Amino acid sequence: MSLPNPADDLEPPRDAAHWFARMQSGEATEEDWRAFEAWRRMDPEHDRAYKNLGYLWEASLKVPEQRLRGLMLDTGAAPKAGLRSLHLPRRRLGLALAGTGVLAAATCFLGVADWSGRLLDTVTLSTRKGERRQTALPDGSVLDLNTDTLAVVRFYDNRRLVKLRRGEAFFNVRSEAGRPFVVDAGMGRVTVTGTRFNVRRDPQALRVSVESGSVLVQSSRWWHRSERRLAAGQQAVAQADGGLGAVSAADIGSIAAWQRGKVIFDNEPLAHVIDEMNRYLAQPARLEAVQLREYRLSGVFRVDNPDAMIDALPAIAPVRVQRLADGQVRIMARSRGVVTK
Repeated sequence: MSLPNPADDLEPPRDAAHWFARMQSGEATEEDWRAFEAWRRMDPEHDRAYKNLGYLWEASLKVPEQRLRGLMLDTGAAPKAGLRSLHLPRRRLGLALAGTGVLAAATCFLGVADWSGRLLDTVTLSTRKGERRQTALPDGSVLDLNTDTLAVVRFYDNRRLVKLRRGEAFFNVRSEAGRPFVVDAGMGRVTVTGTRFNVRRDPQALRVSVESGSVLVQSSRWWHRSERRLAAGQQAVAQADGGLGAVSAADIGSIAAWQRGKVIFDNEPLAHVIDEMNRYLAQPARLEAVQLREYRLSGVFRVDNPDAMIDALPAIAPVRVQRLADGQVRIMARSRGVVTK
């Protein structure tokens, strides 16, 4: 990857990063300014992306210069043949970082990417295994937390930010003009104004499902970010490796049934059913009947009594439940020779 030249006159800038490097170089011409203003007016997203780079540029001033140069090497932004570029003055160095995307890495690395805006309030919410909780936030939004969930909510004068550390939450967001509501769940980020949607963060995937309104879902890859716009009845899944799946239909009634104290299975593999039940059990159940992993079943269970969910399995699947003295639960085939249904 070659570094952008802030004074590059060979071709017009193609995106916010290149426009930022050009316009902050001190060498932009009147023609450049006219083209730049036309580019910003072309799409509101252009203006938003350019302003975000301005925030990052200001934040980068908090990062020691040697650390900025180190990040260029750490991320491969400067090829070996071009190491002399690392001797750029601080201002040119920052512009080069902006153009390559390393500036975002620098600010995120030191935790100052969210520096802009005045912090007004912070609320930490959590639930234990098997617990559900509803909280009315200071802005009038309502947040429902499912089992074993941790979220940190920060209110700024220019935005509302939720860090979903783990678990699942349903958001009923109150619209506020000029103050977007953002959910950062590690593998992806969700931006809304006012809507109702569900976010579930598992170790390997993040699923966002919309009941009403619309949301923007972005992957976690700052250097090659993907995004999906979701409307009511749609969902998207972000993977831990940075991938973002296609938009698909969502049965939000089943997905968010946990709000009503239920979990709904519709022709689901037994292995998946037990994994879901384990989210609510004090000690996880273990499926030892490997041949039944893909056995399909359907049913509606109450999450407020997770042990009853396990006890009900023999009525709908060819299994037996063994409870050990230490509280462990084993799910075994009822008899030998059972084949996958």
